[in-house]
Amino acid sequence: MPIERADVGCWVVRGNADAGGSTTAAATATGGTTAAGSTPATTGPASQEWCLARTYRSRLVEPGDLVVRYLGGQKTPGIVELGRVTHPVAPAAGDDKPVVRYAAVALREPVTRQVLKDDPVLSGCELIRLGRAANPLHLTPEETLALTAYLETKDLERAGWPQRRAENPFTPSDRQD
Repeated sequence: MPIERADVGCWVVRGNADAGGSTTAAATATGGTTAAGSTPATTGPASQEWCLARTYRSRLVEPGDLVVRYLGGQKTPGIVELGRVTHPVAPAAGDDKPVVRYAAVALREPVTRQVLKDDPVLSGCELIRLGRAANPLHLTPEETLALTAYLETKDLERAGWPQRRAENPFTPSDRQD
């Protein structure tokens, strides 16, 4: 079923940690460490990019949108970064595959797949339901709000995400910098 921008709280890009990325590499790139590390992540967002499928969804992604990176293929798959889209989706130089560019921070503590599966709201998200769907996936505004319960306030601040609050902060009108 097609989605619209109003259906999106944040975008999800996912990949396989065993295929060139890892939580350690993600943390190092953003100046932090993973849950296994001892140094807290304190730097601001670092530029990242991730390939997307050639679908209508790639055209829905806009600068300022929230984004998370999920890495599977490891002992503890999960969400390892969060940030904001920085540029319109466009092909990389010399390529025709769309690329999303975003600024992200490595999470101090990844949100594991098991945590997502155990949460009553997140257990129904695309990331859990659709094992082989192409990037980008999405979390609804309600699922994005549920995710923030597992994120540290400092990580939300460093990534430029709205703060947790009773009303849903992840509506399209709140995505502007």
